[in-house]
Amino acid sequence: MQDDEQVFTDLYERHRGAVYALLLGRTSDPSVASDLLQETFLRLWRRLPDVSGLEPGRQRAWLVTVARNLVIDRYRAQATRRATDQVIAQREPRPDPYDHGTAERAVLADQLDQLDRHIAELPEAQRVVLSMHVVADMNSQEIADALDLPAGTVRSRLHAARVRLAAALEPEPESR
Repeated sequence: MQDDEQVFTDLYERHRGAVYALLLGRTSDPSVASDLLQETFLRLWRRLPDVSGLEPGRQRAWLVTVARNLVIDRYRAQATRRATDQVIAQREPRPDPYDHGTAERAVLADQLDQLDRHIAELPEAQRVVLSMHVVADMNSQEIADALDLPAGTVRSRLHAARVRLAAALEPEPESR
């Protein structure tokens, strides 16, 4: 049993960052992404003898496929609740107006809300590669391998996501 546990631990440590980033990119919700990550690796545990015999690239492909399917299943099962869950998950508690330093925290909370909102509005393909790059610290070739895409496509999507975010977050000119 210890041998299976070590194999599982090695696979988990090697692939959790990429799988989590993919899930975060697909769901835009860290809590949901964490839940789906747990489910992905629970399925790995159940199929460990089959998956451990695969080459490392095929192991990652198997995990990515399971993660993608879990996201699709989640959206199918909770289609009516999805919008509500995203709104609730993205809301940060508002600072206490009587707390010292509240103005700075309120500005920061507003900026973070705005950033979250703009990231959630990115097309899914851009949001996924951006999350995998930022959250999992993966380069374009690693993302391409995980998603079975050309590296140029990943770089293009990453660039497009950055351009859209920069344009959305650019301060509006002050009117006089």
